[in-house]
Amino acid sequence: MHLWLLVLLTLHSDPLRSTFDVRSCGTSDVLTCSVLTSDVHRADERGAYVVRAYVRRATAQAGRLREDSVQSAALGRSMKYRVLVPEGYDASIERYPVLYLLHGLTGDYMDWTTRTNLAEYSRAVPLIIVMPDGENQWYTNAAGGAAKFEDYIVTDLPADIVRKYRTINSRYGRAIAGLSMGGYGALKLALKRPAQFAVAGSFSGALSITRTLGARLNATEAARVKTIFGDADSQASKDNDVYLLAAAMKPASAPYLYVDCGAADYLIDANREAILAIGKAGLSYEYHEIAGGHTWDYWDRRIREFLPVLMKKLQN
Repeated sequence: MHLWLLVLLTLHSDPLRSTFDVRSCGTSDVLTCSVLTSDVHRADERGAYVVRAYVRRATAQAGRLREDSVQSAALGRSMKYRVLVPEGYDASIERYPVLYLLHGLTGDYMDWTTRTNLAEYSRAVPLIIVMPDGENQWYTNAAGGAAKFEDYIVTDLPADIVRKYRTINSRYGRAIAGLSMGGYGALKLALKRPAQFAVAGSFSGALSITRTLGARLNATEAARVKTIFGDADSQASKDNDVYLLAAAMKPASAPYLYVDCGAADYLIDANREAILAIGKAGLSYEYHEIAGGHTWDYWDRRIREFLPVLMKKLQN
């Protein structure tokens, strides 16, 4: 059942970062969400707005969206994450597969629930979706620092999820996916740990960091990439190279790889090269190249398409 709400708000200069609270009719739940540009429609000259798609998003999240944290041994500090549980989770004794869903560069663990309609799309999907914070560390154990984000994502976080949630704690109960930096992280981690993840998904993945991405990074991000990976020919770069990991993978033990990229995305060439390497290695995959760019509108559409594919692969 959808709630019908009239919301008054003042937009920030960046509509994607405008936030507001809504009190659901007949409940005490207060739901907070960022506004997508497409969600906002001018209602009158006084600046009132009817937020349409947000009503569905807030309703879909109610009772399902959890804010949680874990004390990470790998990072030596507490890390926040969000979880979307299936509808009826609290009244059930069922166990569910888990999707670890990663954000992109400059993003955070809230992005998927505030910038897409993920909660709406996943309502009918028997799946626990975990959204961690990878900061801007490329889901990698830094070669030149103490930030061990790979260990956090593949060890500390899953252990916490197993303790707190009713999961299917096996390879075919786990998948990992992400956008941009998160797409790289998902494929890289699944190829390094095929016994842990049955499926990996990349949406507009930055799959060739040291090969093609470097020229597009500002000085701060370029310095961070060098701290994490070292030089292009360093062992750390080789150990975290999606192309090399795919080439070394035995097809029989590899995860299923789902890769897509918008035809207008600046990362399209890197994705085409990566999928050639994946195909040459004989790995199981599907690749989609469709209209779109490096945008939230694109990722909103792609996560909707990915979820049914994911469930089919996990159930097989």
